[in-house]
Amino acid sequence: MSHIISTGANGQLHGMTAADVTELVTEALKSERIVLHFHGGLVNKAAGEGVARMLTPVYEEAGAYPIFLVWQSGAVEIIRHNLLEIAREELFDRLLRRILAWSVGKVRDVAGGRPGLTTSLPSEQEVRTELAARKRKTDPEDGEEPFGAEEPRSGVTLTQEEEERFLTDVEQDADVREALYGAMADRGLEARTEGGRGVPDVPPMETHMDAAVLEKLAGDGSEGARGLVSTYALAKRALGVLRSVLARYDLGTHHGVYPTVVEELLRAFYIADLGGAEWQAMKKETSDTFATKGERGGRLLMDALATGLPADGSKRITLVGHSTGAVFIDNLIAEVLQRDEAQVRTLRRDQQFQVCFLAPAATSVHFADALGKQPDWLGRERIGRFRMFTMTDAAERADRLAGAVYPRSLLYLVSGLLERDASAKSAWSPLVGLARYFDGDVDELLRSDTGKAARLADLRDYLGGQGLLVRSPTEPEAEPGFRSGAVRHGDFDNDPLVQESLVELIRTW
Repeated sequence: MSHIISTGANGQLHGMTAADVTELVTEALKSERIVLHFHGGLVNKAAGEGVARMLTPVYEEAGAYPIFLVWQSGAVEIIRHNLLEIAREELFDRLLRRILAWSVGKVRDVAGGRPGLTTSLPSEQEVRTELAARKRKTDPEDGEEPFGAEEPRSGVTLTQEEEERFLTDVEQDADVREALYGAMADRGLEARTEGGRGVPDVPPMETHMDAAVLEKLAGDGSEGARGLVSTYALAKRALGVLRSVLARYDLGTHHGVYPTVVEELLRAFYIADLGGAEWQAMKKETSDTFATKGERGGRLLMDALATGLPADGSKRITLVGHSTGAVFIDNLIAEVLQRDEAQVRTLRRDQQFQVCFLAPAATSVHFADALGKQPDWLGRERIGRFRMFTMTDAAERADRLAGAVYPRSLLYLVSGLLERDASAKSAWSPLVGLARYFDGDVDELLRSDTGKAARLADLRDYLGGQGLLVRSPTEPEAEPGFRSGAVRHGDFDNDPLVQESLVELIRTW
């Protein structure tokens, strides 16, 4: 019998029936121990099935019957490919140079620059040299991070004179103007000057820039009336990027000078084509699968467990979630609590789960909400034992998603760019799987968002206080159940030490 529950769009069963799910759960309940494994997001269905084949004997070695929730969740290669494609665009490159120069200049904050400035900017040649170091002929993946030695700091602001100078620099940059018009021509748009006059023809330049952004830049003169309206509108948007970068310096939510500039530039101009919508749609699949209408895989799984679990509480169930699989688990716990409240197909009140997160991509707010709030902590009552495996921050920063073009991990990109706020806009958000939020003093980091701060504080107490966090790679003398050798985001489900730890945890649960 297959160990897989396969779902397609909206969490609907794919290639199987509700009766198949019931039969699979019935077979699993013959075992004392059961593992429900949720693979990571941004992998295709074939890869998810490959994970199931690889881990089935591992879980069976631990004396458990595994069930794998395999869902269509996209491909990380798409995001990586789009990042590299965007980095090659002329318009992106020109804006990156301008914003990066100012971001570095404000970090250095050396007085005595050009007239009207209080900050001296790095030269155009220095910026070009730093950016060129991203690619090495011997190994492009091993390029150097531009301005990697520069350390962002708080209290950095722009004067009014500096903002005016920045606007002028961008607006009067002939290369920026030509690249903008080429991008507009690629989308069939026409740039406008003051009074609605046309501009010289420019050959189309293929772009990934958001269509809505380009349409707004093309405009009709509503952005202002100083010369080339489209270029001025672009300059104003670029200034917004620079302000956002400096604000993240101040709040401590930056990811380093260069990565933060890239994230904010992508957020302002490219988020739609990069994969932001796909990320949200993928996460939505993990909640849609528990909906009541149709043959939803997650709901049918829970129905079968509610019907088949014995009344004596003798079955031990472990939930393992890699990357976005952790979001899946959050939603499963929420589903259990909703059933408790509605008194519909509930699990036994004393039925608990062992939960193992592997490099989780869940936000701290989402997971903290699943755990519950004082004084009841209902979600925590359903978790009998918890363990999280994730990388040290040093390893996380070294796990480059797109070489030196974006020299941080997938979780850094999700945290800095792909997550959204309550108004569905792209917004920075701390992730459970980023160890930086559990190391050292980060109380000031979230002072601009007390809601996120409160939930992160809850998680730090829960994870740190009870020693439930395993930072990979671990030391050779790490205890059984606390070992990991993973140094890349995708390594956790195939790392021998992690597998050894999972076997230990399952056996002793």
